[in-house]
Amino acid sequence: MITIITISVVILICVIGLAGTLQAANKKSERDEVSDEVSNHPVLFNPVIIIYSIAGIAGVGIILYYMI
Repeated sequence: MITIITISVVILICVIGLAGTLQAANKKSERDEVSDEVSNHPVLFNPVIIIYSIAGIAGVGIILYYMI
């Protein structure tokens, strides 16, 4: 049962990451207009990096939970 829940969470995180990646890739019209905050910190406000960072933290949390 725990394996099914873990696999479901991993698949959900992957789907959210893929959706964020596709959404960021399809924003061609907004690429011309970049605010000052994003131009000064392009990595900090990148939704793809944020989603994959959250997924990595969740994965490490799940692994540590089962190890302890």
